[in-house]
Order: sequence, then structure tokens, then C-alpha cells
Amino acid sequence: MIKIITVLSAAALLTGAVSVSASAVVIDGEEVAATYDATVAEGSSDDLPSSYSSLDKGYVTPAKSQSYNDCWAYSATAAFESKLLRDGVVTDTNAVRMSELHLNLWATTRTNGKGWIRSISDSGYCYIAPGYYASWQGGIFESDAADILPDSNIKGDEVPTDRAKYGVTAMRYVSRNNMDGIKRAIMENGGVTTGYSHKGIFMNNSTSYYMPESYTEPKNGHQVEIVGWDDNYDKSNFKSTPKNNGAWLMKSSWGSGSPLNGFYWISYETKYLFDGKAYEPCFAIEQYEEITDRKKMIQNEIFGATYEVTLEGKNEGVFLNRLTFDKDFYVLDKVIFETKAESTEYELYLVPEADGAPSNDTDTWKLIGSGTTDHAGYICTDINNIELTQSTASIAVKLKNNGGDAKIGVDEWVDTSNGAFKFIPESEFGMSYFYDNGKMTDLMQWYKDTLNNDMGGTLVIKGLTFKPESGDVNLDSNVDILDVTLIQQYLAELEQLSTNQKKLADFNGDGEIDISDATAIQVKIAS
Repeated sequence: MIKIITVLSAAALLTGAVSVSASAVVIDGEEVAATYDATVAEGSSDDLPSSYSSLDKGYVTPAKSQSYNDCWAYSATAAFESKLLRDGVVTDTNAVRMSELHLNLWATTRTNGKGWIRSISDSGYCYIAPGYYASWQGGIFESDAADILPDSNIKGDEVPTDRAKYGVTAMRYVSRNNMDGIKRAIMENGGVTTGYSHKGIFMNNSTSYYMPESYTEPKNGHQVEIVGWDDNYDKSNFKSTPKNNGAWLMKSSWGSGSPLNGFYWISYETKYLFDGKAYEPCFAIEQYEEITDRKKMIQNEIFGATYEVTLEGKNEGVFLNRLTFDKDFYVLDKVIFETKAESTEYELYLVPEADGAPSNDTDTWKLIGSGTTDHAGYICTDINNIELTQSTASIAVKLKNNGGDAKIGVDEWVDTSNGAFKFIPESEFGMSYFYDNGKMTDLMQWYKDTLNNDMGGTLVIKGLTFKPESGDVNLDSNVDILDVTLIQQYLAELEQLSTNQKKLADFNGDGEIDISDATAIQVKIAS
């Protein structure tokens, strides 16, 4: 039996406007109360310093001032900026500034009435930015978005998305039950985003913040970037006193007028901070790559995961997205999928068509990758130069979670307790399937038959493809001596080439494949 697991509560609004109080987070009818576990958090691994600051290392851009209830957009762009700075892709903290306005406008209601049901001034959710990044809708540098202005009439799909220079392929979710994991994510990626409940009464001298676990009044969601820590930050620096020393260094989006120029210390023990339910996901950007006109993300959804879907009671499940590929982008380079299950074994398959649907004959499936998830979040797997020979085929993700049910992300609708929709997917029949006991089931049909719902959802499984350039005969996205060798082997009748490879091997374009093509490629390599 398939089951939908709630991972996003519509009450978990992120405004950043400190005068507004959001209602309590409710998941499956129960109010969430995260508990700080001092036994887990105390101390650090031997290879982690007791204090660290990405700000001091130059990996953090200056604090900005949010214009709307869009702290979630500011913290997400800050994390991407930090990742680029941390990797040395850019070195100028001013030149790397990304456009929060672009993200905010993209996440407004679309012309068909679907997508995130919100206006530019409405609150947002932690899940908006991961979907935006993983679908290569952004981020976009402010310098490339100068003509994009606030407009109350603009729709989400009217915002240009072809200006992004870097596309995210992997994101790591972190949580408060793994302090070392958070610290490593900061050191490796520059910063991580997290939500927490901000109440002005717990701020001390605009430099430190601690909300005790005993506080039970309604929450006020705010999202920030965490850029460092100090295990010895004295607990006496807070208005009320935590049990232990230690604090995270956070970058907010309320300008740079505070004593720490827009940065604050927040106690490790602050209620809801890095909460696995109230404000999730907390994430760091792990992998990305430069977007070029030779790469294309093939996907059925652009909004990312809002829930998880699982085959209830089974630790193994097979989930598929049926994708239509561009005939010019015929090499599958990477597969990206979302899951909240860590340490889960997975296998990836390319599944051919059979009567307008994925074939349920597993003997026809081609294994194209495998691994074990080392983190929850968006998982990226490099594929070994798989040539796509069908315009439509499916990517299957087979998950085996020895610690629980197999589960994968789905962009299902989000509604509130009063029935008002906050997100409506653009799902259609023929997009997503699950395979169980020899049967292939359309996910939309399952929603209709089981829940009497026509909105459905789409699995978060994507394929990154590329268009090879002339001379890239072995389809590895490089033109080098290996391609010359392959041509020579073909001429000696030691290797076979596909139709596409033959076109790439005819480097001089004379309609023939001969030694002159190999020589021309060598000349190019040498130059």
C-alpha cells in the first residue's frame, strides 16, 4: 500500500516580520515540540574546532534588509552565495550577490492558478528554495536581474529563468540531532539555512538570542543562514540562561545596523532551531555546476518536494518518472532525486517504453547507477555516459531503507486546516509511477482511486542531460585523446559507434569518418 507522509505543515510560515505571530505547527494532528538533547550536542568530534566562522574567512556576503515577508528567500540566496565563495568560484562578496526578488516572484501564483499560492508580500515556506534551485530556475545574480522589478500583477511563470549561471544538483538536509553534521556542512559549504521562532523578548542587546524550551506561546517563523559556531560562547550572554554554553553565528535579513552588522549569536538550545518538523528542511548546498547551452535538466516538476511518498510497511520501493528527452541532448549525465531517508541503498534504472507507459518487464531495465545516500536531501549520482536512444523513457529509483520504509519526495498539494491551498502541483497522468509486485501504477491514478483527488503529485526524480560537441565521440563531455583512440579503433573495426557517435566522429564534416578526423581532433587538443 502506498502512503503519503506529511513533511510540510502549512502553518510553518516564514515571515521574518517580528511583529507577526504564526500559529502552532501541527503535523498529523499533533503539535510539534522539538527537544534539545544536550547529550548529543555537547562536545565536538576530534577533527572539528570548538569555534569556526565562515564570515571571518570571507565566505559570507554582508547582511541585507528584506523587503517583504521573504526571510526564506534571503537565507536561501545567502547559502548559495556562501557556497560559491567557499569554493572560490567568485571572491568578491559584492559581485556574488543573488536576487531574492527573483526567487520571491518566481514563487508566486502562476497564470494557470497553480504553483505556490501566494503574492510577493505573503509569507513563504522552507521548501520553496530547494525546489527552485534543484530545478535550475535560479539563483540569479542581482546584476542579471536589474530589469526584474516588483510588480503585483506578475505571475510566477512570467519571471525569466534563463539567466541562472549555476545549477544546484545536490542539497544536504541537517537537523539538531546531529550537531557535528551541521558544523561539517558549514565548513564544507560556507553556511546552512534554518528556521526558528523569533520573539523580540528573547533578543539581548541585538547580539544574542535564546528562546527557552518552556516557552509555549504561538511561534513567529524566521529563516536565517548559520555561518559559524562557538562551543564556548558564554550562556550568560543571553537574556535567560540556557543549561550550557555554546551558540551558532547567524546572518539575518534585517539590515546591518545591529552591533554585529546584522549577525547574531543564537544558543544551541533555542527552541525550534534546526527542528526536524517545525521549520524544515534546514539545508546546505552541496553540489552545483555551471549552466551552459549544452546542458538541460529534464524534469516533470519544478517545485521540489513538499511531502514524501512510501510503500507502507516495506523497506524497499521502486519509483519512476517518465521523462521526455530533447533529441539534441541525448546523453544522460546525472540523476537527481529527493529523499529524507539517510543510509538508504539505491539503484537507478533506465526503463524503456511499453504501450505508452514504463515497461513492467524488469528484464528490459538497464542499471545505470547505484549507491547509498549519505545524507537526506537532494541526491545526485553521476551516470556513465548513457546514450538516450528513445525520446521518452523513465528513470527508476529503487530504494532499500534497512532502517524503515523506503520513501522519496513528491510535490503534492499543500493545504491548511481551513482548506485553503498554499500549493497546487501541475501534475498530469503519465508522469510518475510506482512499481510493486510486477505491477506498474500511475501515481495520479492512485491519488484518484485512493483519495478521490484529481490534483495528485509528481515524484522528484530528474535527469541532467547534455548535448555533445563535435569530436566528443565517447560521450564523456570532453574532447580529448580518448576520442581519437576510439575513432582509430572504429576504423580498425575493433569498436562499434552508434549513429550519434558517427556524427560526432565526422569532425571535419565531409560525410566520412577517416584518419583525417582523428588528426583534426588532435590538432584541436594541441591548440
